[in-house]
Amino acid sequence: MPSRRTAVTRERGAELQRFESLVDGLSAAMARAPAESVDGEIKVWLEQICLTLDLDRSAIYEREALSKQVRVAHTWVRANFQPFPRDFSPAEKVKNATDWVMAGNELVWSRPTELPAQWEDLRRFVERYGPKASAIFPMWAGGSVIGGASFGRFRSSRQWHPRLLQQLGIAVRTFGGAIERKPGEMATEALRSELMVAQRRSMAGELVGSLAHEMNQPLTGILSTLQGLARLISQSPEAPSLARNAVKNAVEDAKRAAAIVRRVRGMFNRGGTQKRALDVSSLVKEAIELVGNESALRGIAVRFDASPKVPRVLADRIQIQQCLLNLLMNSFDAVARVKSRSPEVTICTAPENHGWIELSVHDNGAGVEPAVANRLFEPFVTTKPGGMGLGLLVTRSIVESHGGKLLFNENPDGGTTVRFTLPRARRAG
Repeated sequence: MPSRRTAVTRERGAELQRFESLVDGLSAAMARAPAESVDGEIKVWLEQICLTLDLDRSAIYEREALSKQVRVAHTWVRANFQPFPRDFSPAEKVKNATDWVMAGNELVWSRPTELPAQWEDLRRFVERYGPKASAIFPMWAGGSVIGGASFGRFRSSRQWHPRLLQQLGIAVRTFGGAIERKPGEMATEALRSELMVAQRRSMAGELVGSLAHEMNQPLTGILSTLQGLARLISQSPEAPSLARNAVKNAVEDAKRAAAIVRRVRGMFNRGGTQKRALDVSSLVKEAIELVGNESALRGIAVRFDASPKVPRVLADRIQIQQCLLNLLMNSFDAVARVKSRSPEVTICTAPENHGWIELSVHDNGAGVEPAVANRLFEPFVTTKPGGMGLGLLVTRSIVESHGGKLLFNENPDGGTTVRFTLPRARRAG
């Protein structure tokens, strides 16, 4: 008998250690989980809790904000065990127990005979649906109870060690914190999306002149080619080779025009983020190409100083192009205010330590007034007479949504430099 008790004690100690480690992992995972992934993470961790503690069913209950009714929001059930009754309402089936837990109290039993006699509704529910042992916790978020969580075993009774119950309470409170922050984060993400759309629309006015010139080139080429083809056919119908070349040139110009339209439409669409492994040099060259006519019209030299062998980045192509275009247009406006210098903007790329790539935009413009320099990333703060003050705010939001940082500093020889970082893409396999 002593050896058996010793073995049981050791097993319970090992179970407790495993569960404490699991709760640490749960806390870290829920802290990292974005708002849209919280529900999926909860289901995963309910399963892990039950498997670690050899339980058969678990559930998360949430109190609805308007009706104040408690509903089952998440469940996990071991295979071949009875799920919760359909349309199960805790307040209707087990009102006393629900009120007790929602008042901030725990409800734990190791066998059904331990249930208080005055909770007749709970005793009837347990007799019909089980479980033989259960631990039910209030789910706190901040200073209030927003729901509850239950964990049960149906096959046999079990003892609940006080430290195990303490760790279960920590896990439930972690769930509560994640559920509470979910609406706020989703609202913030929606606001960020709206800011991006507003910024893209404001950029349309600044880019429309440049895009008109860029579109004019291939369209003029198509027109000239087709006019030449018409003359060729009328003067020399026996020249099929020349005609084929003319048609080929017209098709290539049409493809160029279509590509420009697709790029521009992509910039202003309200699409979801699509992060892929991208070549940094290609991103920069495409952005420079988009503002090529604008820089030519203003007489601004745009240079690209690419560091050799820069790894690919994990990013959304359209969003990062938006960042680069915004920074380039800002630099164009800055250098235009300085008449005594040869206006110049330089984009640099370089690998950073710890898996990051840095992109920077340098200009030799007028710089930023000291009164505005410390407030550049605030909403509606702008250095442009007709600006909206959203450009750098949205740019920083995009960079931070990729996990990077956006920094600004004055150049010693005049002008400004804006730098931002992007995560390095992992190699396949």
